[in-house]
Amino acid sequence: MLKKCCSNSVVKYHSYMNLNKFYRKNMSIYYLFLFCILSVSGYNFSKKDIKESELKLSYKQKAYELKNFNYQKNKSSQNKNETTYKDQVSLSTTFKKQGIQNKNFSREISNKDKAKNKFYINLSGGYSDLKNYDVFDVSTNKAIWDDRYTNNGSSIEFGLGRNLGRFRIEISYARENGRLDQYLTYFDGSIINFDPNRGKLHKDFYFLNTYFDFLKNKKLTPFIGIGIGLVNSSQDSAPFIPAYCRQVFANQLKAGMGINASESTIVFLEGFIRNANSHITSDGIGTPYTYEAKKGFDSEGIQIGLRKYF
Repeated sequence: MLKKCCSNSVVKYHSYMNLNKFYRKNMSIYYLFLFCILSVSGYNFSKKDIKESELKLSYKQKAYELKNFNYQKNKSSQNKNETTYKDQVSLSTTFKKQGIQNKNFSREISNKDKAKNKFYINLSGGYSDLKNYDVFDVSTNKAIWDDRYTNNGSSIEFGLGRNLGRFRIEISYARENGRLDQYLTYFDGSIINFDPNRGKLHKDFYFLNTYFDFLKNKKLTPFIGIGIGLVNSSQDSAPFIPAYCRQVFANQLKAGMGINASESTIVFLEGFIRNANSHITSDGIGTPYTYEAKKGFDSEGIQIGLRKYF
């Protein structure tokens, strides 16, 4: 009985020892496994902390660089403003020292503007080719007679205007002088020559003109012009033709070339065409027929003139 009890005790003891060894062995593995897990976790945590530290450092460095950049930019702007202010002061001093030269320069500019943008007067004269005075029977529209001006007449013109840049506006008075020296009858083709002391003619034109100068501030300036107005035509009596005085609407076209002789003086050469409206007339002998002069007061010619600004 005792032997059996001892034997059971020994068996229990060995079982306990074996269990203890197994437990220790497993605990060692457990501790090793736990150590590995903690090590790996610690490594990951350490790596994460390092990255966060590096990011913080990078942010700080970028913030510093941005701050430094703004500082340099503000400093550069300040220096630029100081330089600009110094340049302005220097330029102002230079202008003050050159005050006399600036005044002279301003006078030159003012004179040029005066020659181009102020009022002016012009005077011109030349010859005028007076068109024949064709008279038609209104009922048949056939030419009945023709007053002829075989010799060139004269033309003078005076104008007052204002320069508006390339455009000019002007009022003008023109006077043409001539003489009726032949009378043609279409019925039989007969021509009558008049005495030089008979049939004197003069025409007074009153125009409102507009001109356009093609070139500005040049030595040579071509131009064109157009005008509308009235003409008052008067002619002394001649054989078969009584004296008369008539008024009709008229227009004119011009083209020419101006030469700048000085800052306020321009010499010009121009050609003109003046046309008058047709008008009703009579034969002077009391017949009941109605007659129309279709080209009674027309003319064309060339003038040379002087334009003075003031």
